[in-house]
Amino acid sequence: MIRFEIITGLIVSLLIIATPFGLPSQIEAQSIPAASGIDLIIDFGNGTVTSDSELSAPDVYNLTVSLFEVDEVWAGDRVFINAIDGVQQDENHGWQYWVNGNYASIAANLYILQDGDSVLWNRTVSGFQGPTEPDLTLIVGGVLLSFGGIAFLALLYWRTRRR
Repeated sequence: MIRFEIITGLIVSLLIIATPFGLPSQIEAQSIPAASGIDLIIDFGNGTVTSDSELSAPDVYNLTVSLFEVDEVWAGDRVFINAIDGVQQDENHGWQYWVNGNYASIAANLYILQDGDSVLWNRTVSGFQGPTEPDLTLIVGGVLLSFGGIAFLALLYWRTRRR
């Protein structure tokens, strides 16, 4: 009986701990209605500029990958773009995007588009730095959930020993 409770506690703890490390934004994007009439301009920083009009997508990331091959890195639930159509970032250049002329300071998969938005991807030159800091919310959440799981297991052990 004790083994069953301990194994059940371990499984529950592992499920709780693993939950924040998934990629919910990739799943959630399917439930967000797509905005329409979107314009997408990509300035590759090498003299090549492309533009497409009357597109539809729920967010900037899905808009971009619907037309271009994208090399990305996921950090928790946020995506960081390394390359668009084979044009890579490097130590002096990086991909940044603007929506309706305003610099977007959140991950492309988290920026929800509205009808008629205009998105500009630009391979920028000066002042670019790649992601250097980990997402501390995931680390703190994982540690807190781990302690909660350990406390749960200790409580189960303590209660079963008293019988």
